[in-house]
Amino acid sequence: MGAGTVPDATFDRVGGTLLRALDGLSIEQLRKQPAGPESNPIGWMAFHLSRVHDNTFSALLGKEQVWREDQWFEKFDLPPETTSLGGNTLDQVRAFDPVSADILAGYWSAVRARSHEYLESMRDEDIEKMSPSSPPSVPEPETIRLTIARVTSDTSQHIGQVAYVRGIVDRHGWYGA
Repeated sequence: MGAGTVPDATFDRVGGTLLRALDGLSIEQLRKQPAGPESNPIGWMAFHLSRVHDNTFSALLGKEQVWREDQWFEKFDLPPETTSLGGNTLDQVRAFDPVSADILAGYWSAVRARSHEYLESMRDEDIEKMSPSSPPSVPEPETIRLTIARVTSDTSQHIGQVAYVRGIVDRHGWYGA
């Protein structure tokens, strides 16, 4: 078992939850802020977690982001430099157009393939190397181990939020694994 086996399995599991939670949602449901006007809608959360995933694992592989490489920015009708890596204002979150649940699911699937590529090739000796993808919010450079731990935690939390909000939007309770 290699160093990337456990996070890869985790992303498979939570990724399935995300795809089920997005399935069949309307634009109105993707934009709904059920906890009030200062909460994050499903569409933005799915977009944000996918952009972070893309940024992180593309950097770890030394590749162009899937966002640019496969022109996902065109599918979202956004500029190629769009990040959504944190620090977005509430107005930016509200203005985000999720386009469709299928586009969000497709982008997640594309970036998940990128993380699988990295994690499948990851060697034990890689985990203590310095990460090329530490975000500005991290005060000091971090190791690949910490980068993967951070992204695994954040991705799991955000997908749990998406599943929970889906249950509220559909009024059928938590939309779990």
